[in-house]
Amino acid sequence: TIVLDSPGAYNQLLVSAKLDSGAAADLTRQVTWTMDQPVAAMEGRGIIRPNKEGEAVLTASFEGMAATAKVKVSGLNAAFHPSFIRDVNPVISRMGCNAGTCHGAKEGKNGFKLSLRGYDPVYDVRAFGDDHAARRVNYASPDDSLMLLKATGAVPHEGSALTDIGSAYYNIIRQWIADGAKLNKEISKVASIELFPKNPVIQNTAGRQQIRVVAHYADGKQRDVTQEAFIESGNSEVAEHDDFGLITTIRRGEAPILARYEGAYAATTLTVMGDREGFTWQQPETWGSIDKLVASKWERMKILPSGLCSDEEFIRRVYLDLTGLPPSPDRVESFVADKRPVREKRDAVVDQLIGSPEFVDHWTNKWADMLQVNSKFLGGEGAKLFRDWIHKQVESNTPYDQFVYSIITASGSNKENPAASYYKILRTPEELVENTTHLFLATRFNCNKCHDHPFERWNVANYYETASYFAQVGLARDSKNAPNQNLGGTAVEGAKPLYEVIADKADGEVTNIVTNQTAKPTFPYQAKAEKAAFSNPKAPTRREQLGAWMTSPDNRYFALSYANRIWGYLTGTGLIEPLDDIRAGNPPSNPELMEFLTKQFIEGGFDVRKLMSDICKSRTYQLSIATNQWNADDTINFSHAKARRLPAEVLFDAVYAVTGSMPNIPGAGPGVRAAQLADAQTDAKGGFLANLGRPPRESACECDRQNDLQLGSVMSLLSGPAVADAVGDPNNAIAKVVASEPDDKKLIEKLYLRVLNRKPTDKEIAAVMENWSGIENDHNLLVAKLAQAEGAWVPKKSDLEKIRLQSIGKANSDIAAYLPEFNKLKAEAETAQKQRIAAADQALKDYTAQLPAKVTEWEKALPLDRLWTRWQPLVPAEVKVAGSAITAKLLPDGTVLGSGTMGNADYSVTIALPKGAPSTISGLMLEALPDDSLAGFGPGLNPNGNFVVTEFQAELQTTGDPKSKPMPIKFVNAMADHNQNGFDVKAAFNGVVDRNDKGWAVAGQERRPHWARFQLDKPIQVSDKGGTLTVKVLCRYSNGDYPLGKFRIWTTDSTRPLDLGLPTGFAPALAVSPESRSDAQRATLLAYVRDQDVEYLKRRQTFVQEGRPLPADPKMEELKAALAKSERPVVDDPAVVSLRADVGQSIQQAANRRLTAAQDLTWALINNAAFLFNR
Repeated sequence: TIVLDSPGAYNQLLVSAKLDSGAAADLTRQVTWTMDQPVAAMEGRGIIRPNKEGEAVLTASFEGMAATAKVKVSGLNAAFHPSFIRDVNPVISRMGCNAGTCHGAKEGKNGFKLSLRGYDPVYDVRAFGDDHAARRVNYASPDDSLMLLKATGAVPHEGSALTDIGSAYYNIIRQWIADGAKLNKEISKVASIELFPKNPVIQNTAGRQQIRVVAHYADGKQRDVTQEAFIESGNSEVAEHDDFGLITTIRRGEAPILARYEGAYAATTLTVMGDREGFTWQQPETWGSIDKLVASKWERMKILPSGLCSDEEFIRRVYLDLTGLPPSPDRVESFVADKRPVREKRDAVVDQLIGSPEFVDHWTNKWADMLQVNSKFLGGEGAKLFRDWIHKQVESNTPYDQFVYSIITASGSNKENPAASYYKILRTPEELVENTTHLFLATRFNCNKCHDHPFERWNVANYYETASYFAQVGLARDSKNAPNQNLGGTAVEGAKPLYEVIADKADGEVTNIVTNQTAKPTFPYQAKAEKAAFSNPKAPTRREQLGAWMTSPDNRYFALSYANRIWGYLTGTGLIEPLDDIRAGNPPSNPELMEFLTKQFIEGGFDVRKLMSDICKSRTYQLSIATNQWNADDTINFSHAKARRLPAEVLFDAVYAVTGSMPNIPGAGPGVRAAQLADAQTDAKGGFLANLGRPPRESACECDRQNDLQLGSVMSLLSGPAVADAVGDPNNAIAKVVASEPDDKKLIEKLYLRVLNRKPTDKEIAAVMENWSGIENDHNLLVAKLAQAEGAWVPKKSDLEKIRLQSIGKANSDIAAYLPEFNKLKAEAETAQKQRIAAADQALKDYTAQLPAKVTEWEKALPLDRLWTRWQPLVPAEVKVAGSAITAKLLPDGTVLGSGTMGNADYSVTIALPKGAPSTISGLMLEALPDDSLAGFGPGLNPNGNFVVTEFQAELQTTGDPKSKPMPIKFVNAMADHNQNGFDVKAAFNGVVDRNDKGWAVAGQERRPHWARFQLDKPIQVSDKGGTLTVKVLCRYSNGDYPLGKFRIWTTDSTRPLDLGLPTGFAPALAVSPESRSDAQRATLLAYVRDQDVEYLKRRQTFVQEGRPLPADPKMEELKAALAKSERPVVDDPAVVSLRADVGQSIQQAANRRLTAAQDLTWALINNAAFLFNR
């Protein structure tokens, strides 16, 4: 019976026809509807709505067939009082008002904000009722409420008209306003939703299926919500959807159909059968439950599987999958020659490989990726310790639940218990909850941090309540193993201890940023924790509780997620894809198989090796990559094997395995394979591993590994040093095979067997032989071509030589003709320069005579507070410049002077701090100085005198302590005597060092000294043993167009390190009267005032400028350039030069033709898809 019990009730009816074939078809929109009493009305999509109270019989007719149902209408005369949660919020969501593109956006829209998708009804009711004095709802005249006026387009609305006056949605909102726009939080909420039909099958493309959504409430009631639910196709290539759940098929395949309604989600799978005319099901051979479950899906989908792969294909596939290495040629031949039944001998190979040392290395590397083993977070030694711990767990086949539990509950020093490194890498509750749920449950909690998950059941409360289990994790320096050693650190972010102790604290909570309330630790769903062995069973720590819950056998995601990962790793496609994205809208492609694998994994005691063994021993795993008419389009049902590009580490190790060369990865040592590397920062030559997609290990996401072939990847293979070194090694297996096998055909067979693990076909042998036979002919043709080119070049070169000599004679004549005029102009210019120099010299002397009076004036105007901060100049021991052609030297007064062409300049100044001098540092000062040698007199190298200091950095290291490491100095404030507009000195310690960071500059006051003073976050004490201060001045703005030219470093221990102060040595001179000062004291003060006097500097620079060499005569320079150009020797024809090189190389190759040919063949096979892919 169809029940319509309120004015707004409706039902989405579905009419299904059963075809002769047994298949079903949706006729909802094709039938003719009739009703014996007009109690309800039908709409074209199959929607039935009430007209009047009563009962009737509804009939659906189609081509002489009919189906009936009773209709009962009631409750139309009862007063209707809509609930915001049950009635209004779904309408607002359906109209899109609270969508992320409208008022549900983070900042709302046009001054009005709603919670995203209505997850916070309390907030939303207040937004409507309290905002702007309730102008959005008009209780006295609901029709005049802005909420309705905008929705109907009666007043301008950016979202346009969303409903009509008098419509069902309009009436619901209007009545709610008339009732006072209240919120009843006690009303029964949606507990779940259900989709109909379940797992529909559509026979043809361009077919249609209407979806119906029914909501089930906590009080047991249910109602049709199809019109308000959001129904989407999860595979738009197979099927598309409209706004109200009508699905249209596009091509054969499967598409998950996801529905969401008021925070509830449900999914089903739509199958599009397509044209299968002529298909006849043939029951395939099965070797176990896996094969039976897969075959059952094939039968439903009308798929015929491929046959078994060959022995050569199997042994290569299983070796690469389980060990990350190809089999040796001898192993391939012995396996192929084995006469035992196929299944028996293949099972024996699987048993042999699982647990082997190579197997352990391969799967250790996989977990090192997922656990982000990286020296960036752990240091080199810490990364090795963590990898060694993982290796031990894999080697001992630690059950998966115990492995994960030991990570989640790990405590102590991450040196002594490397599993605790997990908490050194992920340092906050937020990082931990997102990574842990992603890694071990394959769920994405990062989506529900600020709002409820858009496509899943997870909400904001789940995020913070789960994060609370990590809120009481404490990290402290491991003073035993790392008393002073630090890791990383910049001017912005402080360094971390090299080793830390992880412990559970008694305090620490997480605040829900949406509610601003403390989140209590609560699991997002229920699971038993019976297996846990707590350190204190009466009061387990939060992490112990979480670990027990997460690894519980009945945790619905834990075992399933890893079973899916293993299946995906071994077959190339997960039952759920992506492998780490389990959600309602992403169901398994074979739910029965997923359930079976999960159950087997749990009942097997979380034995990962047994799970791998079961999969590899299945017939499904061993199918051929070749396809047939009935499975060529299958990508998710495992009816044929999938070609998978070898991961970067496997590819590298495979290259060295098949060539028999010794890998020598920089920083790892000879013989270390890529799979054995502890640190993600270590790479092979040419960045082979990074270019081929090895993950950086900064995320647990499977997406971090890239297995596609882009240009950089291709170039790493074709021309990279890693492959070239392996193939060209004179002591490798290729060279030995060439030396021991005189028969070319057998040599080719052995090379194919080594590289591709199979023997070549007769056609392939013939092609290679033809290529090799052409090497000598090619050489002879090349020699003849060079001889012909040389002969043609000789007369051409003779003609060019005659032209060159004529040009030289003319250039010399032109210079001789101009020389008298040139000498006259030069004499006149030199006379004028001497006069200018004399005038500039006199002006400088006149002003210098006034300087003693300037000193007196300066001293009288000197404020008292200048004496409070005293600056000590530092004398560097060494200066280096990185990043450009600029060089630098140390001058006797401790200043650094740069010279050279402009470009990025990273000055690094090393200053020895002997014991007690200074003992405390509270501030550093960078003094930028003009200099006569600089093109624009400075302080910058740019001819305009300006400079830009992008970043100012410093670090201090204790002297004489072998365990001491440089400690970055952190600055909290800075001040300069002059800042160019937009180039404030405070930007010179922000940690940004790229070309666009402005830093400190002084335009408007060039060619004079300037000071920038930097305050430390806290004063640092220099050890009694002394120390080494390293100061870095980075000049990278605009690609280094404005490097600093001359500077000096000062230090102070003052409590006011931002004050200009005075040099330390001035105090004695200023303490006595002027007439009592010594000559040295007077000279010190005079030099200080002189070197800051703008007028003196201007006259000094004029004097220096006039004394510089006169500019060269343009015409004479032009004539000299013409002579130099004509004197250049005739250059040989590039084509001839290229041919000479080719012939030389050909001669070398001809000397060892067979080895060269074998290396070329090996290189070609390695760069072939048959090698690059596991198949």
